Amino acid sequence: MKSYLLSRRQRHIRAICFHNIGLCKTNGNNKYITDHVAGFVPCFFILESIRGELLYISEVQSDSLQKLHFQELPKLNGASAMIVLKLVGKVPKAVLHSIVSNKNAINNDKWCILSTYTIDLNKLQPICDDVALITSINIPVLELVDGSYTLSKENVKLLKEPTSLHKRNISEIKIKNSLAYSSLLKLNKLLEYSSQVHEEMSELSTRIEDSFPLHKNQHQWYIETVQKSIAALQTKTNKKNIEKSQCEDNGTIHHSKTEISLVSQDESINDDYGSIYSRFVQIKDRLDQLRIKKLYQLIGIFRSTNLFDIGKGYIRFERSSSSDNIIEGLKLKTLHIESLLKEAEESSKQREYMNSQLGYYLLFLHLTATQIFKLPLPYKLMYYGSTSVIESQYPLYFTDSMIPKHQTKLLRAMHYFNADILQIKQFLENYCST
Repeated sequence: MKSYLLSRRQRHIRAICFHNIGLCKTNGNNKYITDHVAGFVPCFFILESIRGELLYISEVQSDSLQKLHFQELPKLNGASAMIVLKLVGKVPKAVLHSIVSNKNAINNDKWCILSTYTIDLNKLQPICDDVALITSINIPVLELVDGSYTLSKENVKLLKEPTSLHKRNISEIKIKNSLAYSSLLKLNKLLEYSSQVHEEMSELSTRIEDSFPLHKNQHQWYIETVQKSIAALQTKTNKKNIEKSQCEDNGTIHHSKTEISLVSQDESINDDYGSIYSRFVQIKDRLDQLRIKKLYQLIGIFRSTNLFDIGKGYIRFERSSSSDNIIEGLKLKTLHIESLLKEAEESSKQREYMNSQLGYYLLFLHLTATQIFKLPLPYKLMYYGSTSVIESQYPLYFTDSMIPKHQTKLLRAMHYFNADILQIKQFLENYCST
């Protein structure tokens, strides 16, 4: 699954609890609590974003000092991974009188911020409440969708099991494990269902990841590439300037305006134009003749494959005495999908014949486009006999058991194949030889 989806966010928080509620730090004097506080400390917490926006204020709880658990939070829709958590407690006036010098100013209990934490949800350590012991004061434990977590810098001690456990004597009776056939079937169904769920989750996460591209530093690669190109060009320019200065010092370069005559240069260009154009026409004519010859040979090779059959063939070729009309006499047919599907349902022998004909047709078009005319096609053709494919994933053949998934891909392959046929037909109709 993509890392973007595995990151913990605000919306993953389900509940928050605080361990070891206290009005002073760990190294402070606990005498204030033991002497002046009879009962529990009322507390609530404030949840804010990293920008100071208020997200949630909890209810007041005073059930326990060791572990104060608040009710479940409402659904948070934030996508940020950073939060600010503040624990607010009600300090009794007796404690305030013992701390503040001006005792007359303290008349009632006051709400004070006991602890403030800036928490990165992706840098927490997992804990298990049953076997974990937290010794620090006012430490938060966040319950996320995938477990309980606390601060990464907090030291968590594991509770040891009691040493005096009663051990029951092991029975000498040998128990033979057995498994029913119905249980195996259920297990097989569960494994198959879990694999399908995992595959669907992977596809869904891929689509979600593609729809949320990370725009951070998206132009950094282009900036670095342009800077490297500028530096390389500057280096080449300096090198050329050094070589030019060396040649000027040696006297190999003479600046004279009379050495080059613009009039004579234009006349030489005009004289060469006619000869170059005539040679180009001769070369193109030989190339066209070679292409027509190869196409005629290819037609002769594929005549034995029933592609040129009048009734069931896909290609129609009209013989002509002139070699220039070979391209005009070649007619390609597109696939009629509905008629092919009906013919494939007749028998397995008919399906084998159709698969071989489609493979030959694909090979003929592939050789004509790539080897003779060097024509790029919109979809890649791959010849594998009677099991040829298009674009490396769409089969151009029928099977005995046409499942819906294979039939969908087959229809897609036929549409792509017809697009390639139309591309070649359009090229041959507009082909102009010298």
